[in-house]
Amino acid sequence: MEDEALTFSDLRKIQKTEKRQDKLSELEDNFLLRVSEYIERKEGVDHREYKNAKRVFEKIIGLRQEKIVKNAKISVKSDVKSSKLNLLPREQEFFRDIKERFKEYSASIDEVVESDSDKVETPEIEMEENEEKDEDLDETETSTEEGYEKVEIISEVPEFMGTDLESYGPFEEGEKAELPEENADILVNRGNAQKVEN
Repeated sequence: MEDEALTFSDLRKIQKTEKRQDKLSELEDNFLLRVSEYIERKEGVDHREYKNAKRVFEKIIGLRQEKIVKNAKISVKSDVKSSKLNLLPREQEFFRDIKERFKEYSASIDEVVESDSDKVETPEIEMEENEEKDEDLDETETSTEEGYEKVEIISEVPEFMGTDLESYGPFEEGEKAELPEENADILVNRGNAQKVEN
């Protein structure tokens, strides 16, 4: 299996496994290299598969990152061994860094709790900078992600597989959702949804 070329079907299976189970799925140490070679083969040859493969790969990495952060947090108190977590070589370093950050944070909180409150220094807050950040967050929350369309469901939609091979729904009448433009257009054309202006 190690010498076989990676396929889109392989990536989808890995993604489903990663979504289904709480622990990190076991992958070969050269998984990232094999994905890189596979995506490079598809670039300029099959644009649709190239685009979908990148999207699935990013979802796999995102799911694994969430699990790594969760395990790093647990390991601060229970000393979880990274060798037991099915981490890729590059993920080992990420795990150690996150674990160290959690340790530092826990230590700082303990220090605050155990110290005389009058002696604890309160970090100076720059109001203008925080206000600017809040404004940026407000803009982000109100805008629709690029490449996505906001729609309102006008008739019940069962779960379906979109053109990007991802599952969406089910949706109830009156529900609002943000979908990739192609999938949103399909629901609108079928009379299941109407577009919502931002």
